[in-house]
Amino acid sequence: MKLLLPTKKFILSSFSVLIAVAVLLTVVPVVYAESSDPLTPIPGLGKVNNNTLIRMHKSEGTWFNDQETLLKQADALGVTFQSLIDAEAKQNKNVSILQAGLAAFQSEVAICREIHLVAGASVFSTVGFKVNGDVRERFAAGQSLISGHDSLKEAHLRLSIALTELSRSYANWRHSRIH
Repeated sequence: MKLLLPTKKFILSSFSVLIAVAVLLTVVPVVYAESSDPLTPIPGLGKVNNNTLIRMHKSEGTWFNDQETLLKQADALGVTFQSLIDAEAKQNKNVSILQAGLAAFQSEVAICREIHLVAGASVFSTVGFKVNGDVRERFAAGQSLISGHDSLKEAHLRLSIALTELSRSYANWRHSRIH
């Protein structure tokens, strides 16, 4: 007895229908959910409206610009600290603690600048936002805001620690000179 196997045409059409159904089941609920409730929760932000997302986006842009100014001031502080090291070295004083502190500071500022640039890419991208600043896609906008905020926060924290460590190295240097 001969066994009848399905033809390639039947298998191909069945497979095509399965793919179409799978795409429909994954895409349609997302589109429906997005259009049915404008305040769908955004993971990490909750239910925020579009105006709040726009304000958050502008606020992160301001934070980015302020942090850019701080990084420029940190660079200027590094130059001033280097001139202090040069002046003290001319007087034949041991400046190894100052040099180590400055090297660590400059390294940390460079890392902060890289994190800051990552934040800028996230904050000033148009992912989730239209060019005019309005929200295009809530979920993508929310994720962009969270990513930018996290990077700005990390750069801020690292810069604060770097400033503290530079100050500590200066205090240690002064203490070593006194004793």
